[in-house]
Amino acid sequence: MKGTFLTTTLTMILAGAAFAQPGATVFSAAGENADAIRGAVDAFRNALGPVNAPGPDGNPEGRREINWDGVPQQFSSPNQFPGDFFNKNSVRGVVFTVNTPGWNGFQVSANDGDGPVRFDNLYEGNSQVFKTFSAQKLFTSTGTHAYDVDFKVPGTELQASSRGFGAVFTNVAIPFTTTLEFYSVDGVLLGRYSAPVAAKGLSFVGVAYPSKMVSRVRVIPGTAALGTPDDPANGVNVVALDDFIYGEPSNPCAVR
Repeated sequence: MKGTFLTTTLTMILAGAAFAQPGATVFSAAGENADAIRGAVDAFRNALGPVNAPGPDGNPEGRREINWDGVPQQFSSPNQFPGDFFNKNSVRGVVFTVNTPGWNGFQVSANDGDGPVRFDNLYEGNSQVFKTFSAQKLFTSTGTHAYDVDFKVPGTELQASSRGFGAVFTNVAIPFTTTLEFYSVDGVLLGRYSAPVAAKGLSFVGVAYPSKMVSRVRVIPGTAALGTPDDPANGVNVVALDDFIYGEPSNPCAVR
């Protein structure tokens, strides 16, 4: 499967976007391995600015990245991963939250030698359908498949805003079911974008806005929580996440 790469300035509903804010730019790609999506990922990185190192001080015109691989063993599967790890332990200005009944935590997959890899601890066989963009750890919620990424002024509890967000998905097998939803500080839906299909491969979708207008992103990977056998023919698709890339959270804002 060859990768495809799309960048589109959106002024109407276009491919991959169920709803789109005017002026948003979408970066999208899918394929069987990391090389198939690398061009789209790098273009999105460049659109958001230079990378900022972990810590409370970052260039407001830069970006942050999470690739999960530095998460220590004590916070990796089968252990739970704290939702505020990347605002306290390794400060990057995001907190992960879930408001769905049945949710019981987050996990980052284990390194080879520390435990079952790529979430085989949640369902034996996951490692056969999940690939990595940056080896070797992945991320998921457990008990439910959807969660929120809330932007914070790095190292504080102050709500912040960002220019955009993108993520690498693995094993997107059913069209238009794996999505990112972007919300303003007022809770207004700014856009909903679908990751392209690459069953047992890698998909990327990232959206850059013309200004810092995104306060929260809802990540909806697949149709079921990990722990469920992948069965796309019957509408069941389990999807894990690799790299997160987002604009530097800043511009403290009060919830109205």
